Amino acid sequence: MQLLFDPIWDWPWVLLAAAGTLASVIGTYRQRLAHLPAGPRRTLLGLRLLAWVILMFALVRPTLEFSHSDPHAAVVLIYADASRSMGIKDAAGGLSRREALLKTLADIEKDLKRLGRDIEVRLIDFDQEATQVETPRTDPVGEQTAIGYVLEQVLRFSEGKPVALLLLLSDGANRALAPRDVDPRAAASRLADQQIRVDTVGFGGTGLTDSSLDLSVEDLEASPTVFVKNPVIVAAKIRALGAQDRELTVRLLVEDPASALPGQPPPMKPATAPIKLKPTRPQEILPFELSFIAQEPGEFKMTLEVLPLEGEPLIANNSLTTYLTVLKGGISIAYFDREHRAEIKHIRRLDESPDIKLDFKPIRLGPPGSKPLVDEDWFAPGKYDVYIIGSVPARAFGRAALEKLEQRVEQGAGLMMTGGTLSFGPGGYAESPLVNCLPVKMQRTEQQNGDTVDPTLHYDQPLQMLPTALGIQHFVMRLDTADKNLTIWKSLPALDGANKFSGLKDGALTLAEATVNDRKVPLLIAQDYVRGRTMAFAGDSTYHWYQFGRRDEHQRFWQQAILWLAHKDQQGDESVWVKLDARRFRVGQSVGMTFGARDAEKRPIDDPEFTIEVIEPSVPGSGERRQSVTPQRAGADHMAKFADTTRPGEYQVRVEAKKDGQAIGLATVARFVVYDQDLELHNPAADFTLLEEIARITGGVTVPPEELGAHLRKLAQQGLNLEVTQIKRVSLWDNWPVLVLFVLSLSGEWYVRKRRGLV
Repeated sequence: MQLLFDPIWDWPWVLLAAAGTLASVIGTYRQRLAHLPAGPRRTLLGLRLLAWVILMFALVRPTLEFSHSDPHAAVVLIYADASRSMGIKDAAGGLSRREALLKTLADIEKDLKRLGRDIEVRLIDFDQEATQVETPRTDPVGEQTAIGYVLEQVLRFSEGKPVALLLLLSDGANRALAPRDVDPRAAASRLADQQIRVDTVGFGGTGLTDSSLDLSVEDLEASPTVFVKNPVIVAAKIRALGAQDRELTVRLLVEDPASALPGQPPPMKPATAPIKLKPTRPQEILPFELSFIAQEPGEFKMTLEVLPLEGEPLIANNSLTTYLTVLKGGISIAYFDREHRAEIKHIRRLDESPDIKLDFKPIRLGPPGSKPLVDEDWFAPGKYDVYIIGSVPARAFGRAALEKLEQRVEQGAGLMMTGGTLSFGPGGYAESPLVNCLPVKMQRTEQQNGDTVDPTLHYDQPLQMLPTALGIQHFVMRLDTADKNLTIWKSLPALDGANKFSGLKDGALTLAEATVNDRKVPLLIAQDYVRGRTMAFAGDSTYHWYQFGRRDEHQRFWQQAILWLAHKDQQGDESVWVKLDARRFRVGQSVGMTFGARDAEKRPIDDPEFTIEVIEPSVPGSGERRQSVTPQRAGADHMAKFADTTRPGEYQVRVEAKKDGQAIGLATVARFVVYDQDLELHNPAADFTLLEEIARITGGVTVPPEELGAHLRKLAQQGLNLEVTQIKRVSLWDNWPVLVLFVLSLSGEWYVRKRRGLV
């Protein structure tokens, strides 16, 4: 315990105030009481001095501080792998990995109890989830091994106490599906930032014997939809086991309906030239990307395969299949801007695409108060899919037209406003209906005088436009493959300047930014608004990209922005559409789907009647089997789930829609594949390399199971304990007894003075 003071001013000033007020009380008050008898005089002076003491007491703000060291405030967490791969019997003595793990825990029980005298030990069983247990379970039944995911839950099990050590007992093979497919290395880095050390203990065999050889496609990621003449980017990973220094050939095959024979499925043809990979370690994961140009609209099966090596015993896992929908576009744009701006000419080049029709409305501003320049017919339902507004003030449209535009966005149209002296707040949009749907905040005080650039409203300097961490993977910002995308953006000429935004709305996504005086400023912001999409683009000089020979990048950026605004990154132009949650599912996984219907003007049709059938893969000796699926309504969306995915193979979802008994367009069909792959046992080899990386990143070590007891004893001798000093402070001046005593001293003095006729 110690007494602390926290004076309201610096000590010299406090002492000076105390001395001055004390001198005043003694010097002046004693003279006023000199005619009173000694008893009352001493009483009044004492009460006045008591009030002074209480004031000085409050002035220095005394506090009692109590400290207490809690040796049990730290914890040791033991993460024990309980997934199915731990049931493989490849540990020493013919034990399964889980049995070897439990034996290790039993062997170190005394060492854990010794640690427990000073530190609390908590045991956590984990697979796809982590659960604190008193006794570890004996049967490993977990369907996934989500090492990264469960490492992110450390603070939940520490309950606010410091973690002295985390022991990770596992075979080290991270096998998890979204949303649990967190990178264990990234999770380890976050633990290292919190100064949490992870020591790892590996169980099982790596599977590397003289005869072991296996190639498998581990991941296959591609956008489910793309537009004609646009690149399809496919990202994948090949796991190579026992293929060190051997050349691997990887092919991407896509259906070719034009070459199909009657009654036969379309043949699979190479979409790109094969690529060559060469692993350098006995066990290695090789990530890569492929790309090709989508030439024709339609739905296509797409298969990625790594060709088998001689002597490879299992080849069923050498390929993965998914589906690609190629859309044909067909987008109408209304573009409003003032004449003679350099940006206009190059944005209007969007009209060169056969799938995009752009109508340009030049704006010639009249004096304030003149009638609106834009007819409300421009905003008739279904007339345009996307609207672009350049440096045009709100008064050019009039309130009625902008109200119709907001309604069009609510119904599903896209809206982009670009930079300029009369865009956003400076253009008067803070008092217009568009203040609701644009993703940036606007103020009525943002007033622009003429066309002179106002430094309070605009950045008047070169700005390098770069994707944000979120934007780098966004459809709009993807100019090339992932490994080249950022380099492409860095190579583009800078913008001349940009609008300043006073703030972004909740839920808005910043896709691109620039650096101004070491500070990031937003340039491209996007958001969903009711059924539509909107963008705020602070720049108006992307034409420099075109002028400096970057025509393709300029066109791709603007086309992708338009396609995103028109929802063309999600669904096609059919009257009836369906979108699946994914195109590949494991046996037993539920298939979620969203669907809808729209009229000729692309407006959603209210309350249509849907009929949904799922056609299962055919089985030799039995006919085609169809199952009906019940549609459900959730707000404005129509959804359904199909759970009977017991047969591996290709499935079809067929959706029909009717309104008032009449068919709406043609039925639409989407395909998906169900694969029979045991995530835990597909490639059961242990991955000690990952365990070593986790330990290295966090400053820990990898320990063989038989040496874990000695390792814990060594840590205990070195002082593993993390004592936590808990401090409690009790304020002596800021409480009711002090206030009551002060009031009583003043009241008592007043009472005595009243009795003596001094008041």
